[in-house]
Amino acid sequence: MITKYKPHKTALTIFTALTTTTATHQAYGADYDIYGKAEVQIAKTDTGTMRYAQEGTQIDAPFSRIGVKGSHKLSESLSAIFKYEVQVKGFEHDNTSEPFSARNTYLGLRGSFGQVVFGRNDTRFKYSEGKVDNFNETQADIAQLLPGQDRLGDTLTYTSKSFSGAQLSFTYAPKDDSANNEAGYAATLIYGDRGLKNKSYYVAISHVDSLNNINATRIAGVIKQAQWQFGAIYQRSESLDGSKSGNGYVLSASYKMGQWAPKVQFASDDSQLRHATDGSQWTSGVDYVFDKQTTAYLLYTNLDLDQQSDSSLALGLKYKF
Repeated sequence: MITKYKPHKTALTIFTALTTTTATHQAYGADYDIYGKAEVQIAKTDTGTMRYAQEGTQIDAPFSRIGVKGSHKLSESLSAIFKYEVQVKGFEHDNTSEPFSARNTYLGLRGSFGQVVFGRNDTRFKYSEGKVDNFNETQADIAQLLPGQDRLGDTLTYTSKSFSGAQLSFTYAPKDDSANNEAGYAATLIYGDRGLKNKSYYVAISHVDSLNNINATRIAGVIKQAQWQFGAIYQRSESLDGSKSGNGYVLSASYKMGQWAPKVQFASDDSQLRHATDGSQWTSGVDYVFDKQTTAYLLYTNLDLDQQSDSSLALGLKYKF
């Protein structure tokens, strides 16, 4: 006589609980990505006047970072979104006691209204540069001369959905969290594709008021034509107390030929907000793109101020993951 096996009631209860827990985790778990950039650079710099470079020959890890970003669905029309990102400085011997520093770190909501986040973030004025800067996060970064390239904590950032290629974004810092004890904001209107992936052009108009002690207005644009890419920025800047003001410009160009990408850039500013005098900077370089994640580069840049100058020659390798 064969007796059929009947699962014990307790076993069924445990199995049901486990499967229910697993289903719940799958339904409400967050979707997230771990990402980062590892970079090493050997640079010879003359005087150390420019930012992001020290005098002499140095081996550095400029702006290497790691972060996690993702979203958690709250309903059919609303999601929580988050990003936690730090710059990793432990590569460099003199920074082992403080191996990390804060980058964009925020929490917020995304829905049919767009998205709003709270925390540390690039101001929408900084964000408006798009792909103009051919030497972003190097000693030739446009932040060397142009004011307003700020990442601020204790801010609210709103970004609308795209309407016929146009998008509005906004940064707000309340008075009590502002460095200059003034409430401030930055507003940016974008038309086109900031990443230049779906469209071959990008235009932005941006204004910052009382954030980090400046008022400024900027027009930025980039266009791709076959293997060429051209970018430009015009900016009018003024200190909050009105004692300093002036104009800034950036012109950039690059050309892709296979895996090689030679590029040049010129920047100038006479507002005296970054340096005590007027300044200009010429940079030329070439990238060798192994693939979408790995790039080797060589650059030479010269910063010219009224009373001093500096130059830097750098060879680097960066890997994005």
